[in-house]
Amino acid sequence: MSRQILREEMMRESVTYQDILQQGQKQGERIGLQLGLQQGKLELVIRQLTRRFGRIPEEQQDKMNQLSTVQIEDLAEALLDFQSRSDLVSWLENNS
Repeated sequence: MSRQILREEMMRESVTYQDILQQGQKQGERIGLQLGLQQGKLELVIRQLTRRFGRIPEEQQDKMNQLSTVQIEDLAEALLDFQSRSDLVSWLENNS
C-alpha cells in the first residue's frame, strides 16, 4: 500500500504528468468557453424572439437548444426576416 502511494506521488510530481494535466485543463477551459459563448448566443436569440412574438413554446426552445453555434448564428440573422412565429417553426424544421 505504501509503495503504491509513493509511486502515485512520484507520478504526480513528474514533468510529463504535469504537462498532460496542464493540457487537459487548457482544453477544458476552451471547451467551457465555447459552450458558454454558444449558450449566451442562444439566450440572446430566445430573448429577441420572445420580445417580437411573445413566449416561445417549450418544443421550439428544445429544438433551439440542440442547434450548433453556426446554426444559432444563422437563426440570429434569419429572425430579422421573420413575420410570425410560424416562420420560426419553418426555419427550425428546415435547419435542425
